[in-house]
Amino acid sequence: MSDHRNRELSERLIDLSADYAMGLQDHGDQQELEHLDPDKSARQAFEAVAAELDIAYAETDPIDMPAGLQERLFAAIPSPGSSKPAAAQPELRLTSDHTDVAGSPQMHSPRGAWFPWLVAAASLAVTAGVLLQPAPQAPQQAPALTAAEKRDALLEAHANDEDLLRYAWTPTGDPAVVGQVTGELIWDEATDEGYMTIGGLEVNDPTEFQYQLWIFDASRPLGELPQHGDAFGGLLTQRPIDGGVFDINEDGEVVIPIDPKLMVKQGVAFAVTVEPPGGVVVSDRSRVPLLAIPPQG
Repeated sequence: MSDHRNRELSERLIDLSADYAMGLQDHGDQQELEHLDPDKSARQAFEAVAAELDIAYAETDPIDMPAGLQERLFAAIPSPGSSKPAAAQPELRLTSDHTDVAGSPQMHSPRGAWFPWLVAAASLAVTAGVLLQPAPQAPQQAPALTAAEKRDALLEAHANDEDLLRYAWTPTGDPAVVGQVTGELIWDEATDEGYMTIGGLEVNDPTEFQYQLWIFDASRPLGELPQHGDAFGGLLTQRPIDGGVFDINEDGEVVIPIDPKLMVKQGVAFAVTVEPPGGVVVSDRSRVPLLAIPPQG
């Protein structure tokens, strides 16, 4: 909210709170004040000012503020959330800027003689910051979960069922396999969410080549790429779903989220290929370092 809107809100709050303290509020104003002052701190402050003024002006000329009243006013006004004494305040005096108040309806009320001082004192209190509500703080956002944390959450959600697909990696003789292959692929068909945990692949330079995951879906047509043989009932002859391009940028086991470009209805087999930077639309599968396939036999 801008400073301008904050100032307008404070001025409206002053008007409504002054009417409340003077007993001049109508039903519509009451509802608005409830909205602007939900914790009643402004109303309590104005009531405190009104009570002090009522006592001070009982036997005094209503033109000048009685000696010592300013300090008593600020002592009476509550300052939520702060135990510090109010800072030195400017002198309160009724000036020509307020002469138009003399003809207002408030001036003819039982407390009308000191109405200008009620407004002046309240305005000074607002300037001092004791009536302004603190600006609402933006809710703290929880830190984003890492891929490993999301993977663990998915595993935990399926701890007591068998709906989660889990395949260990089957390495090939591709030179991208540089160590003992570890990890697995997990896939939740119901939500199209899955993660790869991979260890043993070569760290790649993304400007030279990247890894790409492919998802073979039993519900998709077969025979479009017959050169890939009849393994798994011809499943490898289909055009698989792109599961996302990724990099291996550190040694050891890494967790990578699967990013399918189409809905996967019945994922059966998965393959990691080596592709040019940015990946490809159709892979020639000349380099397939890892497979995640159903157990044989």
